Amino acid sequence: MTNVAFLGPLGTYSHDAAVQMYGESMQAMPVDGFNEIFAAVESGEADFGVAPIENSTEGAINQTHDLLVQSNVHISGEIRLRIQHCLLSSSSDLSDITAVHAHPQSLAQCRQWLNVNLPGVELISESSNAAAAEAASRANGENKIAAIASASAGFRYGLNALAEGIEDITNNTTRFIVIGMQPTAPTGDDATSLLVSASHQPGGLRRMLQPLEDAGVNMTRIESRPARTQLWEYVFFIDVTGHCQDEKLSKVLTILKDETPLLRVLGSYPRART
Repeated sequence: MTNVAFLGPLGTYSHDAAVQMYGESMQAMPVDGFNEIFAAVESGEADFGVAPIENSTEGAINQTHDLLVQSNVHISGEIRLRIQHCLLSSSSDLSDITAVHAHPQSLAQCRQWLNVNLPGVELISESSNAAAAEAASRANGENKIAAIASASAGFRYGLNALAEGIEDITNNTTRFIVIGMQPTAPTGDDATSLLVSASHQPGGLRRMLQPLEDAGVNMTRIESRPARTQLWEYVFFIDVTGHCQDEKLSKVLTILKDETPLLRVLGSYPRART
């Protein structure tokens, strides 16, 4: 049985993404933080880990990017999960709600709906949406709180769905990465994630990207993060199509290794089908 670590508790979107990749038969390992996902994989306690890396409306998940810099794991897969937020509560009446609990990203993704439908209601950040659902399930008496979470979390914690599809942008999607300790063989439809730094001089970024253009390698994403080694130094996360063992991309990586201060292949993996 495959052991898979993800941000818990059970019922998070990370749990949903893990189930989408591995099915209900996996051995679920919910953990309390992103760093624990990476630690579980590095120690061998988990075979794989699932972590969000970017959202289509809120952008990069910086903590995941920073952990990729520090860790020796390989990205071995990706999952694209359509995020459909529900407002869940043990109450059956929207007018009863005095506070809404959710992960900060979800509160941001539902900002307009909350302003229109629950103006002035207290918004409380939780470590995950499932933790918010868990809190809502414990509420009783005068404490009428709601959680923003998935329909599956509502079912798991026995909550009523007061509203569905409350995200402000209807095609809201989160991309998750699968991390493991072994590289993945080519499939013929792959992506590769790179960690690169550019020389700190005029034209450094252009020269870093030029070999990709010259070889006709398609770059699908680029993100910068502080390198945390020197002031105003940055590293770049770059996603490209192809596997690092493909002849065309392999030649580009050889050039980049010679011409850039830092190059790490974070992983080559099958592209998500959605």
